[in-house]
Amino acid sequence: MTKLRTICLLFLILGLTSCDDKAANTTTNSQQAPNVNATLPMQGMEQLKARIAMNPMDFAALSDLADMLFESGQYIEAFNYYDKAIAVNPNCADCYNDRGLCLFYVGDPVSALESFDKATAIDPSYKHAWLSKGFVLISTNRYPEAVAPLNKVKELDGSGPLAMQADKFLEIVAQNMP
Repeated sequence: MTKLRTICLLFLILGLTSCDDKAANTTTNSQQAPNVNATLPMQGMEQLKARIAMNPMDFAALSDLADMLFESGQYIEAFNYYDKAIAVNPNCADCYNDRGLCLFYVGDPVSALESFDKATAIDPSYKHAWLSKGFVLISTNRYPEAVAPLNKVKELDGSGPLAMQADKFLEIVAQNMP
């Protein structure tokens, strides 16, 4: 297994668990609805689409649908819903982070990095965006640039699971630096 493939697999596992931070990154907690991800995916998606049809400004429905699409690998459609969610709540660092991951997975790492930078500008303590940035920088062989965001994750997460992931990425950086 190549290093890049290993990185992608590790990060995909991490990325699938990073969608639960919306409450901390919304302008008000009243915008957060119960998590519909527990329902069957198609049924949940249809329910969310119905909610959005009734209220196109339903931030929770937009972001939850984007998350479900992301988790099912439908990155372009997820990207479109993250953009709609951001239009409703431009202060959602998690939406910018997940939007960036969509961009990366469809082959646009430059725009992905811009999205992560927007996430960290909104919330400089948002560990997932720093880790995402480090991951994309490593994945595009920009190893020296990956060090700072990965160290930021360690600073923010202490000995938590994201810091441990950052350590794994820093090992890859060390192996690939002259």
